[in-house]
Amino acid sequence: MKSLEHTLLVTDLDGTLLPSNKCLAPEDVEAIARFRASGGTFTIATGRTLQAAQQYLGLLHPDAPCILFNGAVIYDIAAKKMLDMTALPDEAIQITRSVLDAFPEVSAEILRPTQTYVSRMTEYEQMHLDICKVEPILMEPEEIPKGDWLKVLFAIAADQMPNLIAFFQKQAWDCADFVQSEAHFYEALPKGATKGSALQKYRKLCSMEGWRIVAAGDFDNDLEMLEEADISACPSNAQPCVKEVADIQLVNSCDTHAIAELIDRIMADET
Repeated sequence: MKSLEHTLLVTDLDGTLLPSNKCLAPEDVEAIARFRASGGTFTIATGRTLQAAQQYLGLLHPDAPCILFNGAVIYDIAAKKMLDMTALPDEAIQITRSVLDAFPEVSAEILRPTQTYVSRMTEYEQMHLDICKVEPILMEPEEIPKGDWLKVLFAIAADQMPNLIAFFQKQAWDCADFVQSEAHFYEALPKGATKGSALQKYRKLCSMEGWRIVAAGDFDNDLEMLEEADISACPSNAQPCVKEVADIQLVNSCDTHAIAELIDRIMADET
């Protein structure tokens, strides 16, 4: 078998590598180990904060810096430092307040480099906190320290998401980008900061110009990353818009070891 040296596999976590129960499957972990043994380099790109991703970093041991906060941060795990960070402008405070006032059933989760703030606790916000295993600081947006707001996550019932998206679309907010990242979650992100823009910076920051980058994702917030990668893939549970851009539509879902399937295909191509 040929070496996979200078091949980077970067995968989304939730809905791609992580199954519905959020527990890493042994089949995927074993496949990642085989990928590494053949010379491949592995890392993750996630909307999660460092705190929320930490529970998996010790199990996955990424070989290269991670993309966090949906592209707002590139974090070097070995050096324990941020290689790149893009923050929201202070206008995000008023945007957050406007959304909270317009939708009493919506929660806002404000994410800074090392803290998570919640201004209103709801069923879906608690669900997100339980998934991420993060203890938040309860605080109104206006009371949260300015600067270093890396993203704001709005949580709402899935059947109310179209109303929330329509509200955002009616506003003249051009100081940030807005994307749906899951059925219940809609996010405000720094302008131009996506997993794709982070991956573009990544090549230079990590001296990976000329490397073959394989990326996998399942939702809207993965689109730019898939387009930036040399080879893109998605699990069978991916959103239709993701399947449209992915080079490889995997047979398996996140619940049936899609990443193991992807690694098998990458390694088969090298035989």
